[in-house]
Amino acid sequence: MFFAIVWRAAISLPSEFDAKFKVKLKILMALWAEARKQKSLALLEPFRCNVSAMAQSVATFALSELQDILSNINEACSAIESKEKSFAQVSPDIDVLMNKLISSAQKTPNPLLIESDESFNFESVGDSTEIAAKQNRRMSIAIVDDEKSTGMATAALISEFNFNVEYFESVNELITRLTSVHMDLVLLDITMPGISTDQVFEFAATLNKRGIKVISYSGLFNFDMRLAAVRAGVADFIVKPTSILGIIEKINRVLHLQKTRDYRIVFIDDQKSTGDFYQTILEDAECEVYFMDSVEKMFEGLDDIYPDLFLLDMNMPEVNGLEAAKMIRQQKQFDFTPIVFLTADEQIETKLGALEGGADDVIAKSTPPSLVIKLLLTRLRRSMAIREFVSKDSLTGVLNHGQIMEAAMTSFRLSERQKSHVSIAMLDLDHFKSVNDTFGHAAGDKVLSGLGQLLHRSLRSTDHIGRYGGEEFMIVLVGSTAEESIQKLTSIQKLTSIKNAFAGIDFEFKDKRFRCTFSVGIANLDNNESLPHAINQADQALYVAKKGGRNLVTIYQNEENK
Repeated sequence: MFFAIVWRAAISLPSEFDAKFKVKLKILMALWAEARKQKSLALLEPFRCNVSAMAQSVATFALSELQDILSNINEACSAIESKEKSFAQVSPDIDVLMNKLISSAQKTPNPLLIESDESFNFESVGDSTEIAAKQNRRMSIAIVDDEKSTGMATAALISEFNFNVEYFESVNELITRLTSVHMDLVLLDITMPGISTDQVFEFAATLNKRGIKVISYSGLFNFDMRLAAVRAGVADFIVKPTSILGIIEKINRVLHLQKTRDYRIVFIDDQKSTGDFYQTILEDAECEVYFMDSVEKMFEGLDDIYPDLFLLDMNMPEVNGLEAAKMIRQQKQFDFTPIVFLTADEQIETKLGALEGGADDVIAKSTPPSLVIKLLLTRLRRSMAIREFVSKDSLTGVLNHGQIMEAAMTSFRLSERQKSHVSIAMLDLDHFKSVNDTFGHAAGDKVLSGLGQLLHRSLRSTDHIGRYGGEEFMIVLVGSTAEESIQKLTSIQKLTSIKNAFAGIDFEFKDKRFRCTFSVGIANLDNNESLPHAINQADQALYVAKKGGRNLVTIYQNEENK
């Protein structure tokens, strides 16, 4: 292989990971104690599945000793299940391995959670975007381009969208840097001096095996190039020259940054043990699981959860799963929310009945847990893509008018029930008509698209951003008072703060450059008499910002507080 790149690591994982490990270990201890006591294959299965889930969750790290322990436990369980060995023969071995896990968990730091300093290659590590999510850090991007001025300018522009960006003039420069830092994505020029196109794609394939996403970046655009990129595992292709907004859109899609939170799953099963088991393995797959043992409890809490998928047991007392699915489908807000049945009844008539009743899929409880997870995640990703398509404004990428109003109303109701803080911000571009008149509507569309991308990248995942109409946007800031909102929107200390970053973006159209600003009016949604009333107050504050000179953020004040 042209590129043989060796990595070294010797770091302790974050404390949050250690805490999660201890929780999972307690579950393993309880499951093993019960299975060992009763010598039951039925009880051994959930123990082995939890061991496999733990092994899967640490597979992206160089934790060789921990991986060996979990692998040995898994093999021992398999020997019992296949009847190669008896419980009596294998139990002492599993006891020793479990004791290693327990004794290590009592130490600080846990020696099993320290990545080894042994060399390992690209093939040994998983998806870097999952690692980044676990470590809760900003994504890191490398730009490789032999045109230094272009590469450095692109790096500077991308960094304004809340990414860590480094520029490299050659592949060899990047290789040297990769031995000491982690990159999530490489923007890779295809045609550079001193290296063939085949070698560049070989390097891209090597990065892909390492779990680092690659976007090809080239002035060439032909069938052979695109095919070579696909075969090398390249995630996307950018043709030079292109706008910074187009690049950001590609980066967001490749790194799955549209997914701003864990998937929310509502799981209904009358057996708590089943609920605990699937909740554990689904949470390992970056899902937020709300388990309830009755359909009635589910409907009581739906307004506070707004799930991405319903996972229902088919046969339950009082209200069965099929009846629950029909009740869910009667509510418009769940038109695009998948309903999946998890059932022990594997008859074809049962599956057909479930699909006719509004379900999207039926999974047998005998299905291996790892496959259940894959099926659910596939269904979730497809559903979220459809939901995004129908709910997003096609130009700006933020919520359309109907969806932002629905999000605002939901937040208003939650604030009433939970006595929580919510603010409404109305944002309007300054002198936008003159942009359209001077440069044309195509240039105006670039500005709207750029603002939408910046808002999406800069605000929290708990906030809602939508295009209210024309050049006006609505932002629902959940858990924020108006004072906290203005601090969020105008902070000078943050280089990527929304207002300042937008004011610094150069928009180009037909060799002409221009800049835009926006004004914001904010009002509290909580303790307000209605959503329309709060929007009206935010509009009044926006008018004050415009009248005060524009490029300002203003909080609504009633006559008594002025």
